[in-house]
Amino acid sequence: MPYCPSCGVEIGSQKNCPLCGKANPSLEPGIGNPAPAGCAEEDSGGAAFLGETARSVHLTPDEGRKIAWEVLTVAFAIAVAILLSINLLVGSRPSWSLYPVSSFVFVWICATALLALPKKRTLGFALVGTALPLYLAALGLITRDVTWALRLAIPIAVFSELNAAMVGLGIGMLKRKGLNVLALAFAGVALECLGLEIFIDLFLDGKIRLGWSAITAMALVPISAFLLYLHVRVVKTTNLRRLFKL
Repeated sequence: MPYCPSCGVEIGSQKNCPLCGKANPSLEPGIGNPAPAGCAEEDSGGAAFLGETARSVHLTPDEGRKIAWEVLTVAFAIAVAILLSINLLVGSRPSWSLYPVSSFVFVWICATALLALPKKRTLGFALVGTALPLYLAALGLITRDVTWALRLAIPIAVFSELNAAMVGLGIGMLKRKGLNVLALAFAGVALECLGLEIFIDLFLDGKIRLGWSAITAMALVPISAFLLYLHVRVVKTTNLRRLFKL
């Protein structure tokens, strides 16, 4: 006969002790009775979607990412096979299916860089950086017009990747991060706008006529410079509580 572990009162099959309210230890999961269905602790690993199998095994983050990558790979392979099969059944050769198939391949490459190569960042960034121009080139080949891809889409993609890499590298090299991070971000946005309009002008007219991007840059560059001033001069030499009257 079970007794209350706190006051020693006989509690039988009651959920709580009638005297002190202590829970009946014999009714707790794992002590004489199995846990009710659906009450098992949820797995927090990277493969929680595996259900009971994953709950019985404590997976490391690397193992969870590997399982997720394998499941994603198989799912994409099935989707690609189904799309190509339907396209071939309807038509004599692959046509419309090439658009989603190329998109699946692009997403798979990005997922591989994130899930299968988490410790090889350089290789992962190289894969993602290469995947986007190749994806745009593939779309150009599918549409049978690579002009827009070679002269507009791919240059913009490469320029944007280099700009983002430069801003990210600059932020990573900062020893003391603060308002200077925002300053670099604004400078990167200004440069991105200028590059976009330059590539668009060259593609449409063959001449560079800066308009909206120059106005945007003229607004962002002073803000970036002001943030750098605040970081370098004000933040290091002035009491912020006194400055902002806190």
